[in-house]
Amino acid sequence: MDMAMGAAGGSGDQPNNQNGKKSYHRHNLDQTTKLEELFSKCHHPNKKQRQQIATDLGLDTKQVKFWFQNRRTQKKVQTDRANNNVLRVENERMYNENLAIRETLKNIRCSSCASGDKEHEHSLEQLRLENAHIKAESERVSNLLTVYMEKSTSELKLELASIRRSSSRGPFIGSPLKVGAETRMNLGGSTSRSCQDEAMLSNPRSKITKVEKTMMSQVSMAAKGELLKLLCTSEPLWSKSSVDQAFVLHLESYEKLFPRINHFINSKARVESSKDSRMLKIKARELVDVFLDSEKWASFFPTIVTKAQTIEVLENGSSENRIGALLLMYEEMHVLSPLVLPREFYFIRYCQQIEADIWVITDVSIDYMKNNPNPSSWRFPSGCIIHDISSETCYVSWVEHVEVDEKIQTHQLYRDIVNNNIAYGAKRWLTELQRMCERCISVGAEYIPNYDIGGVITTIGGRKGIMKLSHQMIKDFYGSLNMSSKTNLPQHLTEENDRVTISLQKNRNPSQPNSMITIVAATSFWLPLPSQNLFDFFRDPIRRAMWDVMGCKNSVQEIARISTGTHPSNYISIIQPIHPTANNVVIIQESCLDPLASYVVYSPVNILDMKRTINGEDCSTVSIFPSGIVILENGQSIASASTSSGGNADTRARGSVLTVAFQILMNSPTTTALESRAVVDSLITLTVKNIKDALMKDSNLRL
Repeated sequence: MDMAMGAAGGSGDQPNNQNGKKSYHRHNLDQTTKLEELFSKCHHPNKKQRQQIATDLGLDTKQVKFWFQNRRTQKKVQTDRANNNVLRVENERMYNENLAIRETLKNIRCSSCASGDKEHEHSLEQLRLENAHIKAESERVSNLLTVYMEKSTSELKLELASIRRSSSRGPFIGSPLKVGAETRMNLGGSTSRSCQDEAMLSNPRSKITKVEKTMMSQVSMAAKGELLKLLCTSEPLWSKSSVDQAFVLHLESYEKLFPRINHFINSKARVESSKDSRMLKIKARELVDVFLDSEKWASFFPTIVTKAQTIEVLENGSSENRIGALLLMYEEMHVLSPLVLPREFYFIRYCQQIEADIWVITDVSIDYMKNNPNPSSWRFPSGCIIHDISSETCYVSWVEHVEVDEKIQTHQLYRDIVNNNIAYGAKRWLTELQRMCERCISVGAEYIPNYDIGGVITTIGGRKGIMKLSHQMIKDFYGSLNMSSKTNLPQHLTEENDRVTISLQKNRNPSQPNSMITIVAATSFWLPLPSQNLFDFFRDPIRRAMWDVMGCKNSVQEIARISTGTHPSNYISIIQPIHPTANNVVIIQESCLDPLASYVVYSPVNILDMKRTINGEDCSTVSIFPSGIVILENGQSIASASTSSGGNADTRARGSVLTVAFQILMNSPTTTALESRAVVDSLITLTVKNIKDALMKDSNLRL
């Protein structure tokens, strides 16, 4: 009886167990289905997402984590297996085709070889020898490239030195390739480059060897691949800066994708990276030509590039679209203050058209100068991608990626704008490019807006002449501020420790003999005023007599204005004294804005030269000696400096950094340097004093 009841009980429990198992399997199936759905949407859930999934499905967080890891592994295995099958089939097909071609070639002979088997065998032997030689050369270049990418600088030099000694094609000329380019300058105003370096830059070394050219080509191709990944990838490779919400590289993610070597031996490096995009009013092909012409390049970026040169054209590229163009270039960049050291780069610029309407321009640093063992700045793959939108418009995405030796300390007035990607960041490059594109449109416009002239400039030729003269003026002014590479006179400290830097420079004006010397004096100092207020102050003709000691002691008036872009603050003015004097001089002035600073640049011009320019005559011989003001919005560095010295940081939390610069011609060849120094030093000292006095008196701009 007990056994029967046990049997009955067992038979009665079996359906319940089976139902439980079905319910359990159905529950697992539902969980798996939901996990598959989530996996199709996101392969890599973060910690918060994994916790939410575990809660929803009644699982442990670790179970969810391991399930996604296993599923990703399975997915990769499936994909690899499918790819292998495809490649296996393709390999089999190619192998069969190769066998068929070999069998066919055995019975084919050219007309010259048809006379006999001996000639045929001799030709084959020569081809085998040539093929072996080519393979050996290819392996040698590959080994050199591996050394270049992986070995340290000292190892690379020893390796290439041994190759130079053993090369059957003759010795290498110049130095081996090495990462880096330098700015060997200091705040004391000493010469930045030795006489040997200057001579090498003006007279480039002998032609680059085939091995070096091949290495440069390989490096540029690798740099292009890296640049495209940087341009086409967002998070986690790029993150938003806490300073201005601009995109900067996430270094840990970057180094996982692109391992790199340390270019600064026994020193720490600071990385500056940024990415930005913008629509520009210029044809894509025209913009490509700007990048591949060093003169146009420097002309399009006058506030950033103070000097540019194409050292050697390694590949011209296609005449139609410049595909494959490869240039070895030199570039010097500056922040437009004597207190900031310029940056120098020797780099390869590579142009490639990746689609019918898309070009990519890649820059990557290279050491070209022989005696540059310690570079202080190095450009990792940087550049832009240019997308042709229409016949007059293109879309440009730009990446800047630079490593700087932290031994080169930036002056505290400029530390924030340099270290925070404001001075050399992608946004500034694109904004300056946008401003110059708008300027080019203004030059080529077929009409003269009535609000731009005031009855003085009445012809298209006159407007183009004034814009050309003004552009030459601002280029000369920006170039003169780079004093670190010039022969400087002793410096002088004026009131309140405003440092005045004075420099002797060769005259660049075509209307004057080349033997003439110009004297440039500049000083930078901080004011607790917003940059916009100062910009408006210096542009105002009514208040000009309050500070300008060069030529406007009396009241002046603006008699003409030409717009140079869409921003109302970007324009060229012609300023004339209300009561003309015997000097017969007017002032040409250009005002403009960019993300870094605002600029007011001016030069006295003989009134007869101005009239000829307005009439459309050649302006290349007009004498111009530009002076100007550079105004930067800045306050964080000063605030921190005040705090560290016990000052009141709250009252000086925000402000502007002013750079005032003069350029005059030495009176005669017999004038001594000290006499000229005394004159220009007194001029700039008096100007600074007048500026501060005027700001004290102005109720809207009181210090």
